[in-house]
Amino acid sequence: MLEPGTKIVMTKGYKGVKGVITERTDSPFEFYIIKLDNGIHIVVGPSAFCSEEDLKDTQA
Repeated sequence: MLEPGTKIVMTKGYKGVKGVITERTDSPFEFYIIKLDNGIHIVVGPSAFCSEEDLKDTQA
């Protein structure tokens, strides 16, 4: 589970767009509300993004 405030990069749909997790939903599934840098708020699961920290680790 990721915490609100975690910076992310979208890997599907809005691929390459950066954003931040604002909150988790009340769903029993792992859905997050994310505010993207382009101003859009979306609800996505963990397969649609990766954290910026994880992305930096894989590029190093």
